[in-house]
Parts: sequence; C-alpha cells; structure tokens
Amino acid sequence: MQKIILLLLVFPIYAHAVPIDWHGVFGVDTTLIDNFRRVESKVDNSATAGTQEVALANGAHANASFQSYLFRLNPTMIINDAATFKGELTSGYGRGGRLGDDSTRSFDDDMGNALFLNNTATGNNSLIINKLYVELYSDTATYVIGRHSAHWGLGALVNSGDDTWDRHTFVRDGVTLKFKIGNFKIEPYWSKVSSNSSLTRATKVKEYGFSLLYDNNDSDLALGILFGKKASSKFDTSITRDLSTPASSLGETDVKITDLYFKKGFGDISLALEVPIISGDLGFAFAAGQEAKYKAKAVIFKGEYQASDSWSFGVDAGTVSGENGQTNSYDAMYLNPNYQVAKLLFRYNRRAVSDTTKNIYDSYITNALFAKLGMDYSSESWVLRTAFIWAVAQETASAGQTAFNHTKNQTFTAVTNQDDQLGYELDFSIDYKWNNEITVGSSAAYLFTGDYWAYTNSTTKNVADNSFLLQLRTSIDF
Repeated sequence: MQKIILLLLVFPIYAHAVPIDWHGVFGVDTTLIDNFRRVESKVDNSATAGTQEVALANGAHANASFQSYLFRLNPTMIINDAATFKGELTSGYGRGGRLGDDSTRSFDDDMGNALFLNNTATGNNSLIINKLYVELYSDTATYVIGRHSAHWGLGALVNSGDDTWDRHTFVRDGVTLKFKIGNFKIEPYWSKVSSNSSLTRATKVKEYGFSLLYDNNDSDLALGILFGKKASSKFDTSITRDLSTPASSLGETDVKITDLYFKKGFGDISLALEVPIISGDLGFAFAAGQEAKYKAKAVIFKGEYQASDSWSFGVDAGTVSGENGQTNSYDAMYLNPNYQVAKLLFRYNRRAVSDTTKNIYDSYITNALFAKLGMDYSSESWVLRTAFIWAVAQETASAGQTAFNHTKNQTFTAVTNQDDQLGYELDFSIDYKWNNEITVGSSAAYLFTGDYWAYTNSTTKNVADNSFLLQLRTSIDF
C-alpha cells in the first residue's frame, strides 16, 4: 500500500507532459457467513479423501467474519491521435485483500489443471500491474499490444472484470487486432501465457485464436464465435498435474476453446445464450505417461424483461459439466470466478477461511445445473434486488467407483453414494447511490443446504445444515 501512495504522489509531477485520465474503483466490505462448513457436525473430518467438509477455523468456530478492500487504479494516457497508453494498478491478489492481513493469499495451486484456460494476474501485497498496454489506431484496425484484458459473451469464461466488485480480470500478454467491417467485428489475438526459467522456444505456453461477432444494433441481434488454442511443450516443466499425487510435469498439451454467443432483443425482452466448449489434449493430467483428453462444456442462458422504468424481471439458467473420475478424459468446466449467480452458493472458497495459503474469492461454478429467478426495483437513488436460486450437481460419487472432488480437484475412490442436491437460496440486496460515484449497500442470503455438502465418503454421516450471509459494503467509482 505504501508503494501505491508513493505512486500517486509522484505521478502528478509528470502529468503535465501528456494528458492523463485517472479512474478506478475503491471499495471496502464486511461479511459474516454463518456456518460456512454447511454441516451440523463440529468434528473436523476434512482430511478424508473425497469428503465435502472444509476444515474448522481456529478455535473450532463454524462462522466466518472478515473485512476486505478492493482497489484498482486505471490510468489512461493519450500519447497522440494514433496512440493511447492504458493500465491497471492494484495491490494484492484478487485486486485487494483482507483488512488486517498482509494480502499474500494467492492463486490456489490445487486448481491448476481445472483452470488451464483461466488467465488472471497474480501477486502479493506489493504493487501489482494487472494491465499495461498501448492501443495504436490506424485506418484499418486497432492494435492492442501488451498486457490487456479480454471479454466475450456473457463473461462465463472470458471475463474482463469491469464491474465494480469483480475481483479478477482475464488478461492476455500479447497482441490483439481489432477490425470492424460493417456490423462484423473480427479480433485475432496471440499471447504468451507462462514459461519456466528457460528462454527456449519449446518451453513457452502459447495461446492464440480469434473472435468473430456480428452485432446489428438496428435489429438488436448479436451472434458470434470465439475460437482459441492453448498449447505447451512436453519440455515445459512449469505446469504440473494435480488431479492425483504425486505431482509431476503435465507435459505436452493442445487444448481448444470454442465459445458460441447469441443475443436477441424483442422490445422490452432480451435473451442471451453462451455455449463454451473445451476440447483437446490435457497431457498427463491424471498420471505420468497416461494422456488424457479435455472434454468440458457449459450452456449459459440469460433472459430479462424490463416491465417499466422501475421494475425488471430476469432468469438465469445453466448447465456446467463435471468430472466423473474416469482418467481417460477430464470433463469438468470451471466458469470464470467473476461469473456468479448467487450471493452465497458458489461465490466463496470456503477452504480459505482456515487455510491462509488460499483466497476466499477463488470460487467457481462447476459441476452444476442451476436456475435463478430475479426481480429488481430501481429508483433514482435506490436499487433493490431479490432472487431465488436452485442447483443440483451433475456428477456425484457412487460407492465402489472412482469419483472426483470438484472442490479439491482430486480423484478418489468412493465408499458411499453421494446426493446430488446442492440446495436452494434466497437472496436480497439493496444499494443506495449516495451520488454518481459513491454507492452504499447491503446483502443478505439464506442457503437451504443440500445433502451434497454433507458427503463424508465414510460410514460416518454428516447432516447438512443451513447457512446464511450478511454483508455491508461501500464503493467509490471515479
């Protein structure tokens, strides 16, 4: 935080050289999650393979209470008519941290293979550069060069994180070309994702592809496709397999993403659909020398009816594939952590409550069939939102079969059968716009916990217990 303050003091000295537009977000919140373990038992059985239990926090408490801050600073520097420099500066992983700690909690290494296509910036409590790029303008195209964000469709997989409380941003370190021909937008891209210490060409993880979008404002119609490819060499040891132990090099990979998007408006009604599909080879994901395919998919739907200037009604639904534990292919889809449909279910990494090496906001919708009904009321200064969410699991454990723990990203042998009910949830939130920049809000959520979360993979049975959330927050958009 000291480096950020120093940066803010020093930059204005040079601001007279070129015009700089400063904007960004700062927010703080306080959150209480009652019974974050979602079971009645006060005995910690979280070490059992396959169990859905999470560890008890210090003092054997089943309640979590924490305060966090969110910070991002986005300078825009106009070099001339043909070039603009942009960036995003923040502190800590996930664009901030918890109040009272050193903000060193970072990316969950246990989820490496599950998030093979999820690019986010990482770091600790030092000054973090999430984005640093230049836009070059020509008569034919716009060239985006450097570390920049990307967004596609509903943001189910590729999500730039532009909303106020988004903790993550999907980034590319490379080049994106943006062409616009009539109603068509074409954006080919190339990026370098990561590499080990070697500088040889063979050890680089590369990502490239394109998006094609037809967007007609007159007919309120948009449809398109994002196609990408991400590959690593068998000589690259920087990526390890984590679906079973011991960990070793993932080896050669060749993974493709095909993401279809459709949106249509009918007056006050808007409908949108996104279908991300992942396929290809995921290397030695389960065992050394045993190649595994990648077969994951999701179907995400969003509908909205604007009944009046004040009232709107919405429906969100989706199916997100899970992994069944068979080692010939990896079938689980993990959506972007910014894409959430509930205030409590799916939203928090509950293992981070007691494990200081993990981040509370590294949580993903996966292995689920869900539906959400929402109703919003807005006035000049107030926004009230209510929602009902229901969800079941796509894949569950069967006694005597190999199964998969989607929370720990690990295979295990099931001893007992697992229920598929994730539960249903009631959400309520209210936001008051103090002015155009400042918003004060609160949220409440009550989860009727499904028996899926009571699974212990042993003859010792848990009883699912309901959980609720209370939150107060304030944010400044400038």
